[in-house]
Amino acid sequence: MESVHPLVVHFPIALLMAALLLDGLALVLRRPQFHRVALWNLSLGVLGAGAAVWTGYEAAEIAKHAFEIHQVMELHRKLGIATLVLGALVMVWRLWKRDRLGGPARALTLLLMLTMSGTLAYGAHLGGRLVYEFGAGGSFGKSQPIPIEAHEHHHTH
Repeated sequence: MESVHPLVVHFPIALLMAALLLDGLALVLRRPQFHRVALWNLSLGVLGAGAAVWTGYEAAEIAKHAFEIHQVMELHRKLGIATLVLGALVMVWRLWKRDRLGGPARALTLLLMLTMSGTLAYGAHLGGRLVYEFGAGGSFGKSQPIPIEAHEHHHTH
C-alpha cells in the first residue's frame, strides 16, 4: 500500500507560495486587497500543510527506510514541521489582528513567510530526492523500475 502523502503535499506548496507572492504583489503594486487573498491562500495552505505533515508521518512508516536515506528523511520531516509552524504563526497573528498590520508588523510577517517559503522549498526538494533518487515512495521511485517489455507504443510518422 502506498501513502497518500505525495498526493497531499502539492496543494499546500502551491497555496503557501501563492500567499507569499500575493503579499509581495500587494506591497509592490500598492494593492492592499491582495493581502486578503494572500491570507486565504495562507490559511488553506496551513491546513494543507497540517495534512501533509500528518500523512508524512504515515509515509515514513511504510517507506523503504534504509540507513542511507534516514538523514534526508529526518531533515525533510523537520523542514515540513518548521513550514507548518511558521505558516500557522503568521496565519494566527494575521487573523487575530484581522490582517490590519502596520508597516513593521507587515514587514515581520513577510520575513516570516519568506523563511517559511525557504523551509518549504528545501523540504520539497528533499521530498523529491526521497522519491526519485532514493526510491522511498514505492512505485514512484527508482527502486521500482518499469520493465522494458511493459513499455509498448508505436510511432506514426
